Amino acid sequence: MPGDRITFLDEVGGGVVLQVLGANIVRVRTDEGFELDRSIKGLVRADRDREQALTRLSDHQASLIAADDVLEEKRRRKGQAARPGKTPKKPDDQGIAEVDLHLHELVEDETRLSDGEKLEFQLRYFERALESAIRNGKRKLIVIHGVGEGVLREEVRRMLQYYDGVQFHDADMRRYGVGATEVVILRHR
Repeated sequence: MPGDRITFLDEVGGGVVLQVLGANIVRVRTDEGFELDRSIKGLVRADRDREQALTRLSDHQASLIAADDVLEEKRRRKGQAARPGKTPKKPDDQGIAEVDLHLHELVEDETRLSDGEKLEFQLRYFERALESAIRNGKRKLIVIHGVGEGVLREEVRRMLQYYDGVQFHDADMRRYGVGATEVVILRHR
């Protein structure tokens, strides 16, 4: 069991089992770097192949990252803001980040994923974007989740309830329609 990748049954996230402490207790290093002692009953062994497939970059995603790097380098050289993406930002509003959770924006071929895997991938992507926005001192994160049946929207908002220092509400309908949530990141003093 040590070295096994796990996810938490009643929490978002996961980690790696470091050692077995007792009959039903293990020590886990979370993805955030914390070491926790947990009951085996609250853990699920992660399927490595599925997890690697979810976190593997497609050629399309790699080309997007490379294009972003090129644009960033051009912006640095010219000293002006070059902003890729479907929804251009105002140049003076550097405190707002956006994340588009539409699957066609995130993966090259979504047909290979089950509905559960699609939702899990979108939620992990959202969580990484939120952590990045907090870490980078952004004031707001606009989460574009679309309308659909509302499952992704509700899961995003359920996750946000567990974050201290954030507030959320519907994003500006004139700009994003009804398929987006605005997350306000409060400053800790």
